[in-house]
Amino acid sequence: MMKRTRAAVVAMTVFALVGCSEFKQDGGSAVNESLTAPQAQEKIYAYMRETLGELPAGAALSKVPDNTELGVRRSLRPNAVPCWDGNIQSSGPRYLSVHYWITGLPAGSVQQYYDQIGASWKAKGWEIQTMGTDVIKASIPDGFGLKVQDAGKGDGSLSLAGYSPCIPESTIDQLANNPETIPRP
Repeated sequence: MMKRTRAAVVAMTVFALVGCSEFKQDGGSAVNESLTAPQAQEKIYAYMRETLGELPAGAALSKVPDNTELGVRRSLRPNAVPCWDGNIQSSGPRYLSVHYWITGLPAGSVQQYYDQIGASWKAKGWEIQTMGTDVIKASIPDGFGLKVQDAGKGDGSLSLAGYSPCIPESTIDQLANNPETIPRP
């Protein structure tokens, strides 16, 4: 009897934890029902342009890297990633993910601008998480996020990704294609 009770308590706890984490991105924000996919897409671009503004003249975001050893980012539209774990369901809220290469940086400056981007995000009061020596993630209070990554291939190997909070799936079809490049403001 004791084993059944303990098993039932464990099962109920697991169910409660799984149920509470459903539709959450990285264990974070719940679905933002008032945010549409196009609005989230534009907000990601705004945060990316803000970051780009911290870099020198000539810097831009591009689907094509300066470094020819790296791949072209071919996604036409933002990736609409499920806000749930597992493969039990096939529809529901999504978060947007947009990826670009940072181009036009002076030769030999990858580490300098990698560090500068992280420092600028921290100065804004955003929560920073460093993952090893090549990834810095910023969590923005409104549920959006940014990630800068050094691909470790020397000049032309920094990338910038932007993420939205979870949004209703019903607005995903309204997304526009990503621009091929985003110039420095």
